Amino acid sequence: MNHLVEKENMLKVEDISKKENSENIIKNFQKNPLYEFTSPEDYFNIALTLTKKNKFDEAINIFKKAILLKPDYVEAYFNIGVILYSTGKYLFAIEVFNKVISLNPNYTSAYNYLAISISKGSFLETKPHLHSSILQLLQKKNIVNPASIAKAVISLIKCDPVIKDILKLKDNPNLDDSLINIISNLSDNKLLIELMCLTPIIDLDLEKLLTRIRSFILLNIDKIQNKNEIIEFQSALALQCFINEFLYEESKLETQSLKILEQSIELLISEGKKPDPFIILCLGSYKPLYSYKWSQLISLPGQYEKVSKTLINDFFTEKSLSSEIPTLQEVTDKISYDVRQQYEENPYPKWTSIKLNPEPLPFDEIIKRFRLKLINNKIDMSASLNVLIAGCGTGRQSIDIATNYKNSKIIAIDLSLRSLAYAKRKTQELGITNIRYMQANILDLGKLGQQFDIIECGGVLHHMKNPMAGWRVLKDCLKAGGLMRIGLYSDIGRQYVVKTRSEIVQLGLDTKKSQIQAFRNNVIKLQKSHHHDLIKISDFYDLSSFRDLVFHVQEHRFNISQIKECLSQLDLSFCGFMNNDEINRRFKLENNNNDDEYNLDKWKLFEEENINTFSAMYQFWCQKR
Repeated sequence: MNHLVEKENMLKVEDISKKENSENIIKNFQKNPLYEFTSPEDYFNIALTLTKKNKFDEAINIFKKAILLKPDYVEAYFNIGVILYSTGKYLFAIEVFNKVISLNPNYTSAYNYLAISISKGSFLETKPHLHSSILQLLQKKNIVNPASIAKAVISLIKCDPVIKDILKLKDNPNLDDSLINIISNLSDNKLLIELMCLTPIIDLDLEKLLTRIRSFILLNIDKIQNKNEIIEFQSALALQCFINEFLYEESKLETQSLKILEQSIELLISEGKKPDPFIILCLGSYKPLYSYKWSQLISLPGQYEKVSKTLINDFFTEKSLSSEIPTLQEVTDKISYDVRQQYEENPYPKWTSIKLNPEPLPFDEIIKRFRLKLINNKIDMSASLNVLIAGCGTGRQSIDIATNYKNSKIIAIDLSLRSLAYAKRKTQELGITNIRYMQANILDLGKLGQQFDIIECGGVLHHMKNPMAGWRVLKDCLKAGGLMRIGLYSDIGRQYVVKTRSEIVQLGLDTKKSQIQAFRNNVIKLQKSHHHDLIKISDFYDLSSFRDLVFHVQEHRFNISQIKECLSQLDLSFCGFMNNDEINRRFKLENNNNDDEYNLDKWKLFEEENINTFSAMYQFWCQKR
């Protein structure tokens, strides 16, 4: 177990006692388990030792004895939570980490574990006592990626009796009569409001309700009297719609009303008057405010600073930053041009917050953590690392690597200048200085004249005209013995996408926003069997992700036999998949020899029997011979 934390300002495990070492204390305790220690630290250190010996039940009982002597012993509670998490008892772990945070709201590790415990499942009953800790988790900077816990948090929100009652009314044709009260009640759920400001709401029930509320506000904008009561919710709604890129269904009546609203705002500004923030927020829930020529002439009150930054100012910051990003070579091939155009229109992925690692690790430690099997163990991964990220998109991957790999210097490239500008803005906001961004095509990377210790290319090669041509260029940019992480679509795991893409071709749809929206709305209404897999993943709930998922201009898919053949042709050695703990656990139940996890033939059989194993993507490491 790697995540046991010996408390801040406490006895270290190796300093347990001057009278006898920890092994003797354990032996004496086992001989006489009824012996009562008077020091909670003695119990703590015994429990910590038991935990490291994988005697988890015994350890929990001893930690509890320490807590009896010291009721506010946060470190003892924390280590109980770690054991519960590590043994798959996630809901119990959540309760314990919640207790830790209630005792010490500044216990960073508890927030980290609360986040990963929440991400593992969902809630089936209301737990109002958890709302405060989860709210603090979301409000803290760089502790969690909100998207990773959104589904579980939404399940908790939907267990709230008030929210349950509201959602029962979402299809009621007379809902408008009570919408002001509904908005007021929704505003009281601070967890929902915070989530709306951070990440797409990945739930169709809430989406339908939010769509109706947005329409109601627009169509009744001159009739609503008590605007102050709903403006906080309206701010969150504007941010949510911006984050999901205005994906919600829009009626013809709304479109007509929007034109009238746009004209009225333009008239007010031309007369030197300030539009009501209520009106601006209403418009901002339908269209990006930065797209209006008057956007920089308006100022929202201080409490809407986040709205102004997100809906207006960030765009102009990125526009300025884009001029600072160098271009390696102009794009010449058509597929690369079309792919670039897609991401210029819809930078991907859109994100607001990210989990940062406060203590980057030497890469040899990361090799151990990922259990990578290297053919050359003599390569030096402890010194400064030159890293290439081939296809960095909007920067989430490059920032993650920059804060995880110790002593790393990163070049991050992408086709889309707009995506790179988004990445650079977020990188500067986070104060990260070891990333250099560049607009470039993978096919042109030889012109860099540089070789790298590590290359990461996740989810990019399968969008090229010839993935092997791109992969070969990357291999040539890798030092001998260097490591490469690759992400490729699985043909087996992606059959629901294949069927959906066939529908789109048969319907003759293009990539205009209106056609993407219309098709998505049709999926929601029809819900064919293969649509169910679409609807339950987060990519369904924002425009750029949904377009990337099923409307992409170019897509190849692979199977494990093809990956094995590609690695052979490129003279690369397979080092291991990047799977979650649950997949690895199930694989090892059937394949328990030490080298089985590095045997692609074994994984091929496993995937054929478990077709959703790589439904997101194959992600694996390989090494240059």
